[in-house]
Amino acid sequence: MSKALIVDDEARILILLESLLKSAKFDVVPAKDGPAALAALEQHPDLDFVLTDLKMPGMDGLELFREIHQRRPGMPVILLTAYASVETALEAMRMGIFDYITKPFNVNELMATIRAADQRAQSHKTQLVASTPSDETREAGWGDMIATAPTMQPVCETLRKVAPHAITVLINGESGTGKEVIARTLHTLSPRAKGPWVAVNCAALPEQLLESELFGHVKGAFTGATADKKGLMEAANGGTLFLDEISSMPLNLQSKLLRCLQEREIRAVGGLQDIPIDFRLVAASNADLEQLVAAGSFRADLYYRLAVVSITLPPLRCRKEDILPLARHFIETALPSDSPRPTLSNGAAEILTHYSWPGNVRELENVIHHALAFREESDVILPAHLPSKLVAALSAMNTTQGAAPAANSGMYGEASLKGYLRRKEREYLQQILDRCNGDKGEAARILQVSVATLYRKLSE
Repeated sequence: MSKALIVDDEARILILLESLLKSAKFDVVPAKDGPAALAALEQHPDLDFVLTDLKMPGMDGLELFREIHQRRPGMPVILLTAYASVETALEAMRMGIFDYITKPFNVNELMATIRAADQRAQSHKTQLVASTPSDETREAGWGDMIATAPTMQPVCETLRKVAPHAITVLINGESGTGKEVIARTLHTLSPRAKGPWVAVNCAALPEQLLESELFGHVKGAFTGATADKKGLMEAANGGTLFLDEISSMPLNLQSKLLRCLQEREIRAVGGLQDIPIDFRLVAASNADLEQLVAAGSFRADLYYRLAVVSITLPPLRCRKEDILPLARHFIETALPSDSPRPTLSNGAAEILTHYSWPGNVRELENVIHHALAFREESDVILPAHLPSKLVAALSAMNTTQGAAPAANSGMYGEASLKGYLRRKEREYLQQILDRCNGDKGEAARILQVSVATLYRKLSE
């Protein structure tokens, strides 16, 4: 049951509001003024939203809102105001008030606004749960890994079982699926979590440089080797070495890696001494190593040494339940800690959910960064803020599946012209609201109707 804090210095109004909300199945905490409301805020950490009068002795509704905003950022606050104070209320909405209701209020309009505020509060809670690891998860070392989709559960179960053991793991998956995130999670779940984490992209370095980086070299081993250099394998002692894109490793280096894994020692380029090593190896590939073995471009003995345990990471299109939690996570991590976090509009969420994501999680992260750059100061990410190719892809999918264009959908879906016009009117109202970032006062001004009329039309 959602819980509301209602604040009014008039006892009869307070009783009326409490009665209305309780009849609508809300849990209610009443307060007679601002200081009492702030005390209730401390006593009830599970409050969902606030309904407060504007004109109150001592601390008025705006001062109360500022205090609430500091203590509970994101909590929806609805302002009750007299007609003469509408300008003040509009200014308050620009400051972040969720909405305002004029006195004397229409009960239907009031309850519609309250339900909208509650919906915003529940949505905010869901986003926090989805994008923020729980204390239990953080303590377990899952970190930034988000895996709510059923297709990810076998991956999580394998990680739990394999993490305590020092065996080698091979992670397979398309480019951008998050193989390094899985490998890092494996490291943080393991007894080696306090040791070094060393990641190497085998495809990013030419052969000679890759050998030197991995095994190290001694002074004079080759032109430019002016001093001894410790390799990354030695640097990973006591921790985890992650070799990404291992399919790109040249065959002669594959032989050296195999010997390293068998003997647990390395020899620097140009060196004469064997150096003992102690790391856990996690490798990743977006290519099918078995096919490369059959083609002769990857050593079979190394493949079997790497694939003691294999984890196949599903592409993002096969884990759609993770798309929105991942999007909210990227919103959270892309912005400074003191910046307000925008929410995803229903339209934007639908586009993200139905896109095929050929670039997987990496592409989703790039799309969110694009949207954050184009939203300017908006606190809602709209379809217009997303790359146009995503919107075009959804439109093409609807056309391919035989969906009628939006302008014609009412020809066959409505039994009457009146029904069709009502539906198109609601669509237009929603477009204006999206343009105004949910600001009903501004939407009503553009539409040249009263706020009450706008509410009535939205609820029809």
